[in-house]
Amino acid sequence: MSERALQLQPAWRCVRAWVQAIIHCVSNRTSQAIVLAFATAVGFPVAVEAAPFGQTALDQESRNEAINSIPFDQLTEATRGKLWGVVSQPSIYRQLPVTVIESDPDMHVFLVRYPEVIVNMWQLMGVTKVQIQRTGEYTFKASDGAGTVCDVQLVYGDQNTHVYYAEGSYEGPLLRKLIGGSCVMVLKSDYSRTEDQSVYVTDRLDMFVQLDNVGAEILAKTLHPLVGKSADHNFTESTRFLSQVSQAAATRGAGLQHLAGRLNNIGEPVRDRFAQIATEVNHRASLREAGRQVDTGQVQMTSVSTNPLVTAGTEMEGASQLFEATPPRKPLRLRR
Repeated sequence: MSERALQLQPAWRCVRAWVQAIIHCVSNRTSQAIVLAFATAVGFPVAVEAAPFGQTALDQESRNEAINSIPFDQLTEATRGKLWGVVSQPSIYRQLPVTVIESDPDMHVFLVRYPEVIVNMWQLMGVTKVQIQRTGEYTFKASDGAGTVCDVQLVYGDQNTHVYYAEGSYEGPLLRKLIGGSCVMVLKSDYSRTEDQSVYVTDRLDMFVQLDNVGAEILAKTLHPLVGKSADHNFTESTRFLSQVSQAAATRGAGLQHLAGRLNNIGEPVRDRFAQIATEVNHRASLREAGRQVDTGQVQMTSVSTNPLVTAGTEMEGASQLFEATPPRKPLRLRR
């Protein structure tokens, strides 16, 4: 589907995982959702560890696979040019760790397309300085509160593929000079179902970064894995948190509805849609509990023999308090 025809389907409307712009897409050592992954990529040099001999071919294969998954034929000429300018000659290419989480497909797609919902939850938890301001149906501005700002656009989206394009800059003590750059992020999602009808989502995020400053590019490639590993960690923790939200919707419907009402940094239509999807997720969970067949819509399901175990990292411990119908008396503080 083209960027102009992109539809936010009722069945399924990242951070540094969805921005540090799909930013740093929770905060610092805390995972930053598909938003922090973007910003880390766009405005801050994502360091890449020197590849061992023989690994270059594997990296090139992954890179080509990610490029080939972008539906260029369904994009406008202007958008094709912007994306190709980055993916054809990136300063840095990085494939983040593949993650497997339990999540309702509709909730997963919605949170990928509206990372501000996740970020607002983190704000309530007091674990992030990230700010996101939606500027259009498929665009938003993001800031990590540490010198990175960026404009992000969802240029393509279907249930299995989301392509984000971001332009941003970093200015702060790490580089002492304004550094600009562009980023293309390709998120591929596959769905599988167990015998009890639980749905698992496998996410793969490929990141192409093009920096404007040659000196920054050299620095990025010599800082080794410091920032790169941080981006990996943030993406993994962000997807795990997404899974927590989905599972809370399935088992603690009243708490999710209460939480939706507390989200104060997102638009009302987005907040209402989140509440609606949470209700639908809870209804489908009730049907599964009763042993009834659940309609999975357009999701192609394949059975899996093992259930990946997804647990929250230490940064997310205590996050379940968000999903309680009665908020805690004291502000939630996570261990940093």
